[in-house]
Amino acid sequence: MAKIGLKQGQLSEKEIEELDDFLMAEEGLEASMDVATLDGFMAAIICGPKTILPSEWLRWVWDMEAGEAAPEFKTREQAQHIISLLMRHMNEISETLNRAPDQYAPLLMENPNNGDPIPILDEWCCGFMKGISLDPTGWLLVTVGKPDWMSTIILYGTEEGWDTLKQKNLSLDEHKALADGLGDTVRKIYDLFKGQRQAQMAQGNLPQVMRREPMRNPDKVGRNDPCPCGSGKKYKQCHGSPERLH
Repeated sequence: MAKIGLKQGQLSEKEIEELDDFLMAEEGLEASMDVATLDGFMAAIICGPKTILPSEWLRWVWDMEAGEAAPEFKTREQAQHIISLLMRHMNEISETLNRAPDQYAPLLMENPNNGDPIPILDEWCCGFMKGISLDPTGWLLVTVGKPDWMSTIILYGTEEGWDTLKQKNLSLDEHKALADGLGDTVRKIYDLFKGQRQAQMAQGNLPQVMRREPMRNPDKVGRNDPCPCGSGKKYKQCHGSPERLH
């Protein structure tokens, strides 16, 4: 049975487990992130070149596939509590990378393995890749410019990587070494984009903020075009469907 290997974060172990239980058990959330995926996702958002507002990234926490489903909170207090846990964890990752980067470590699941825990990288790396997917153009500086930095994350966080992983047949020591290197990778990426943002501000340019685009005039959107709501579906299958238009 896997367990959470707490290595950093302001949330207590009990709060981490509470958040994970909510994400995994809440009715209506069939494609939500677990806490390890969430941690990787948040790390990518914090490291990235643009500021992505909660109104944009939060919907992918609830629905990793389409960004559409949302939880049905039982009370306002429950909603406030869960959102507070999410924001506290996001803020802790950000503060650690900014003020004490040497203390940063990804929140990975672990297989107990009879007292010799094996880190599980897949969920965390999939979360990081999802964070990149919110701004793929902005991330080209790393995904294309620094491919060696992304090697482990791609290996464990993409279908193509999983195929390669099977062929590599890594030893346990090699696997653990790759897990140990994730923290350094995140720190390098964070520093790279932080330097880019500082250079832009030095030139008088404000940091870029990524918001969810509002719906445009549907008369100007083709039926087979991507829906402007950002769901990733074709317009005719989303806001252009008869059910959504009435």
